[in-house]
Amino acid sequence: MNGTEFKPSVQDLQQDVIELLKEVSQLMGRANFALSSEDFGQKYGDFQKQVENETRKVENLELRMAIVAPMKAGKSTIINAIIGQDLLPSRNAAMTTLPTEIFFNANLNEPILTLNDEVLSIFQDTLESLQRKINELGSEETEKRIAQYPHLNDLVRNIQSFGALLLKPENQGREEIHKILSVLNDIVRLCSVLDPINDPLFKLPDVPRIETPFWHSQEGEQSNKLGNLVIVDTPGPNEAGENLRLSAVVADQLQNSSIVLIVLDFTQLNNQAAEGVKKQVQPIIDLLGKENLYVLVNKVDQRRQGDMTPEDVKKFVASDLELSKSSDTEQVFEIAAIRAFCATKFLLELQQNPDAELTELVTAESLAQEVFGIDWEEDLEDATKEELEKKALKMWKKSGFAPFLDQAINVLMETAAPRCMMSALNVTHSCLLKLLDDVKLRGSAIAQDEDKLRLEIGALENDLHSLEKCRNRLKVVDSIITSLESNLNQIQLKKEAKVSIEDYSIEEDYKQNGAIKKPDTFKAKALVGIAPPINLGGSFALFPKFFSPKTKPKTEYKSAGVFEFKTEQEAQECSEQAVAWARKRSKFIMSSVRQNAEKEVEQARINLTKVLEKQTKPIIEKAKKRLNETFEINLDLPSPTLESDDSLTTIQPDVKSQTRLRDGGYGTRTVIKRSFWHWLWIVPYEEEETYKKPDVREDYYVVSLNDLVAQINDSLEASIGKINQDISEYLKEDFQERIDTFFDQLNAYLGNYRDSLKQAQKDKKLSLEQQKQLIDELKFVDQEASKKIAIVNSYMKRNDQLMPTNK
Repeated sequence: MNGTEFKPSVQDLQQDVIELLKEVSQLMGRANFALSSEDFGQKYGDFQKQVENETRKVENLELRMAIVAPMKAGKSTIINAIIGQDLLPSRNAAMTTLPTEIFFNANLNEPILTLNDEVLSIFQDTLESLQRKINELGSEETEKRIAQYPHLNDLVRNIQSFGALLLKPENQGREEIHKILSVLNDIVRLCSVLDPINDPLFKLPDVPRIETPFWHSQEGEQSNKLGNLVIVDTPGPNEAGENLRLSAVVADQLQNSSIVLIVLDFTQLNNQAAEGVKKQVQPIIDLLGKENLYVLVNKVDQRRQGDMTPEDVKKFVASDLELSKSSDTEQVFEIAAIRAFCATKFLLELQQNPDAELTELVTAESLAQEVFGIDWEEDLEDATKEELEKKALKMWKKSGFAPFLDQAINVLMETAAPRCMMSALNVTHSCLLKLLDDVKLRGSAIAQDEDKLRLEIGALENDLHSLEKCRNRLKVVDSIITSLESNLNQIQLKKEAKVSIEDYSIEEDYKQNGAIKKPDTFKAKALVGIAPPINLGGSFALFPKFFSPKTKPKTEYKSAGVFEFKTEQEAQECSEQAVAWARKRSKFIMSSVRQNAEKEVEQARINLTKVLEKQTKPIIEKAKKRLNETFEINLDLPSPTLESDDSLTTIQPDVKSQTRLRDGGYGTRTVIKRSFWHWLWIVPYEEEETYKKPDVREDYYVVSLNDLVAQINDSLEASIGKINQDISEYLKEDFQERIDTFFDQLNAYLGNYRDSLKQAQKDKKLSLEQQKQLIDELKFVDQEASKKIAIVNSYMKRNDQLMPTNK
C-alpha cells in the first residue's frame, strides 16, 4: 500500500464534503426561516443542527493508533517524542499495565489527565480494597509478596495513609500526570500480587484520557493533522505480571484502533530472540490480523558496522518474526526514538517560549549532548538559539519519525475518514430528501383545489388509523418471548458452562503434562479450571497449575482436594490464586454462552421484522400509490447487551483454622541417682534415661478446593441467571420500545404528508402576492435541494472507492 496514492483523494474529498455540508446547513437555515410554521415547528432548524453536528465530525476526524511493545523497547520514549515532552513515566521494571488514551490538542498550554466518573470510582474502590488487604496481611508479609517489585513499597505506604484520596478526576501538568499514571499502573500491578480477585482491569468500561499540546513541524506532512491523532498506550505482551492478562479493556482499545504499532528493539533482534517476540505478540495478531499491523524498529542509532542493514531488518521481521506479509513491505520503519525525543521536546519548548534566551531553555542541554557529542558543554556555550533549532530539526528528520508519522496518518486517514464521511453524507441525504418531499408536496398542493386537499387529508387520516389498529393487533412480543425462552432452555446454559470449563481445564492440563487417557472419574472431579491434586502415575502434576512456584514448597497435600499450610497467610494466598485462576477460565466459557444466546435473540429479531413488514406493507403501499411517493422505513432492532455478572468477584476464599495434638516423641535427660553398688549410696552419680514427651498442640490451616469449586459453580449459575435476566428485560423493554419506534416512524412520515397538506390549505388563504413569494421560495429550495442531493450522491460514489475492504 502506497500512502501517497490515496492521501490527496481522501483529503480533497474531506474538504469537498465539509464545504457541501456547510452549504446544506445554510439551506436548512433558510428553509427554517421561510417555510416553518406553527404546525411544522422548527423541523428544518433541527435538520440544520444535525448537519452541523456531522460537519464537526468530518472536520475533527479522530485517528486512533494503538502502540504496544515488549518491555524496554522504548515505547514511552516514542510516544513522548511524538508529543514533544516527557509525559509518560518509564522505569526499569515493566511500567504500563492499563491502556491510556492520548489526545492531541493544539489549543492547550499544558497537558490534562482525566479520569471519568466510572474509572475513578473503580480505582477508588480498588484502593479501599487494597488498604484492607494490606492491613490484614501486615507489613512484613506485604513486603515479602511485593519483593519482586520494590517500587511498589511507596504505593503501599501511601495507600495505608490516604486510601481512595490518592486519586482525583482531573490532573493538570506534566509532573502531576507522571505521578498519577505511575500510581494507576502500580495499583493494577499491586492488585495482581496482593489481591488478584479485585483486579480493576476486569471492571474498567473506559480508560484514562490525556489531552496534550504537541510540537508540530512547519514542514512535515503531518503538521496540520496531528490535532486529530489519538495514541492508545497499551500494556506490552511481556509487561503483565504473573496474574495479569490481555484484558477485555485492552482488547477493545486495540480493536477500536485503525492501526496497531508494535515496537521492537534493534539491539535485541537476533534468531534467539525471534521465538520469544513471536510468542509475545501472537495474542495481538490473533485479535487483529497482520493487515493493519505496523512494526517500528527502535534504537537503530546503535547500529554498528557488521550489524543488520535496513534490508536485513525488513527480511527478519517478515520471515523470522512473521509480522508482515513480505520483505519489501512498507509496514516496517526504522527509528531512533531518543534522538527524536531530544529534538521535539526542545522544539516544543522553543515553540511555547519564542522569546526565551537559550540559557533559559531547560531542554537545551539534553539536545546538545545528542548533537554535539563529547564536546557538548563547550559547543553549547558557543551555540545560538537559531543554530540549535536547525540541529534539532535535522536530528528529527534523521530519527526516521517524519516518514513514519506521514505514513501512519495516511493509513489512518484512509480507514477513518471514509467511514466518517459516509455517515455524514447519509444523514445529510436523509435530511435533504425530507426537505425536498415537503417542498414538492406543498408546492404542488397550493395549485390543487380545496376538495382534493380535503379528500387526501382524510385518506391519510384513515391510513394513520389503520396503522394504529395494526399496532394494537400485533401482540408478537409475548409469543416471541415464549419461543425464545424455549430455545434458550435447549442451550442448557448451566450445563454448558460447567462441562465446558471441565473439558477445557483437563485438555489444557493434559497438553502440558503428557497424553494420558482421561478416566471418567477424573473428569467428574475436575471443576472450574482446577486440576484435582492426585497423581495418576504419569507425568501429571501433583499440584494445580495456579499454585505459584513460591507457594508449592510450603504446601502439604493431604487428601483429594485438601491442602494444608503452616501459616494462614500461605493458605490465603493459595485460595486467592485458585479463585483468580478459575475466574480467568470462566470468562472464556461465559463468552461462548453469551454468543449462543445472542444468536437466538438475533433470529427472533429477524422473525419480528418479517412479521411487522408483512402487516404494515399493504398500508404503506396504498399511501405510496396514492401520493405517488416512494419512501422506506427500516426496523432497526439492536442486539441486546448481555453483560457478564462478574459474581466470581464476590467469592471469598475459605481458609479453615484447625488444631490437633501431635505426638511429642521421646527424649533423653540426665538424672542423679544413688546406688548400693556405687559407694554404698554415699556418692551420687549421673545417668541418661529415655522419657516420653507430652503431645504437642499445633495450629494448621486447610484449603479445600472442593469448597471453592462449590462457591465458583454457584457464582457461575448467578452469572447465567444474569444473562437470562438481561434477555428478559431486553424483550420486554427494548424490543417493545423498538416496535413502538417503528410505528412512530410510520406515523411521523404519513403525518408529515398530512401536515404538509394542511399547511397548503392555509397557504391558499394567503394573498396572491404572498402566495407568489411562497411559491418562488419553494421552487428555489426545491432546485437547491435537488442539486445538493445530486452532489451528495456523487460524493458517496467517490467515498465508496476509498472505503477500506479489510476492516
